[in-house]
Amino acid sequence: MQKVKKLIPGTIFVLIISYASILINDLLKSYINLEALTIAIIIGIIYNNTVKTQEIFQEGIKFSLKKLLKVGIVLLGFKLNFNAILKLGPKILIMVLIFVPLVLLLAILFGKIFKVNKKLSTLIGVGSCICGASAVVAMAPCINAEEDDSVIAVSVVSFLGAIGVLIYSAIAVSGFDLTPTQYGAWSGISLQGVAHAIAAAFALGDASGEIGTFVKMARVLMLVPVSLALGFMFKNDTASKNKVKFPIYVLYFIIAGIINSLGILPAFITNILIYLSSLFILMAMTAMGLSVDFRTIVNKGVKALLAGTVLFILLSSTSLLTIINIL
Repeated sequence: MQKVKKLIPGTIFVLIISYASILINDLLKSYINLEALTIAIIIGIIYNNTVKTQEIFQEGIKFSLKKLLKVGIVLLGFKLNFNAILKLGPKILIMVLIFVPLVLLLAILFGKIFKVNKKLSTLIGVGSCICGASAVVAMAPCINAEEDDSVIAVSVVSFLGAIGVLIYSAIAVSGFDLTPTQYGAWSGISLQGVAHAIAAAFALGDASGEIGTFVKMARVLMLVPVSLALGFMFKNDTASKNKVKFPIYVLYFIIAGIINSLGILPAFITNILIYLSSLFILMAMTAMGLSVDFRTIVNKGVKALLAGTVLFILLSSTSLLTIINIL
């Protein structure tokens, strides 16, 4: 009971900042959709580096970052629908299977070119090729990444995703010669976060929006093989205190996806679980921001943003050309 009491102040503090970030995002999204995740991290970093996070909040912050994060990732599985993904057809599914590992490898390559450390470039890669910030926070424990690397990667992919939504939406309304299927597939295959891909995909209408959502969900499913691959890649990492193990929460994520695909839960329960997933991941991002010393991330952040930008430009353009030719 005493331990639970220690968690309450920090957890409530994190929850307040999380809802504040949602409110700020709602006020700003007609101009630019930065996502509440990015705003929460920024608020947390500013608070910790000006006021300094008080000791009474520390236990609740750690709880949000370590425990609520994993629960949020598991509940993210209730967004998956394997049946819908299988209906996409072989061309799109093959493209997803090629796209994800290719992006990850390119991210690591650009990391070397721009002198970004391997773990940070890997996190930017998974955020770019799977599902934005959610993928970053899901994969960070797999490679024992430092908290500042996670913060930078989340910030980079969220910022680029927000810019991408604006550019893609402008293209959608400009009369550019793309069919709803092509535009939806392009949004779903190339934009970073789930929110980014869906927001952009629906800019051309419901048909493109549905295609974009399904393609994006196919990418989310790639969390599983990527986590296995990263576990193998970093298993002999001498810089880590512990050898990387397969994250059991990824297995629960798959089970959640199977349950949702079978349709055995009422829709209102599924909606609640999806909402809790978003909230818990947002709280984890807030806690991450509250744990960051700004001075440690400035130098890394500039190089990481450059690497992420080059990666996004390359992938956006090549995926568009590919989709135009195959669909």
